[in-house]
Amino acid sequence: MPNFSRTITVKEDINTVYDFMSDFRNLSKWAEGDDGELITKEPLRLGSVFRVKTHFNNKPRVYDYEVVEWGPPLRVSLEAKASIFTIVDTIFLSANSKGTELTYSVNIKFKFPYVILAPFVSILFNKVMDTQIKSLGEVIGEA
Repeated sequence: MPNFSRTITVKEDINTVYDFMSDFRNLSKWAEGDDGELITKEPLRLGSVFRVKTHFNNKPRVYDYEVVEWGPPLRVSLEAKASIFTIVDTIFLSANSKGTELTYSVNIKFKFPYVILAPFVSILFNKVMDTQIKSLGEVIGEA
């Protein structure tokens, strides 16, 4: 079960970072080629769902991400289920003297027998995570 995590310190305050990261309508600003649309009613909360158009390995994909953990301003988790896996994106935040420490973590749970895909996905997904954390630093302002 691959788990990917990256941490960065950004200049913005913790509440601003939480509002930005928990709203997957902002994906297009930091995840190249991704686009999120809220398909449930405002306000954002536990149970809110975003339809995310993304791509992986040069193939377009669409997933519905549900907010499964809502803990402002420290933590939010969103989960998407597909035929071969479940993916959980979790954002952990903590305030510090420079701004906010942001940890973006992605856990992929493959269904049997697709667990054999994990090593191959890991190679590609590590590159995606490196790109996304760099983009977050540019968009939010790395400290």
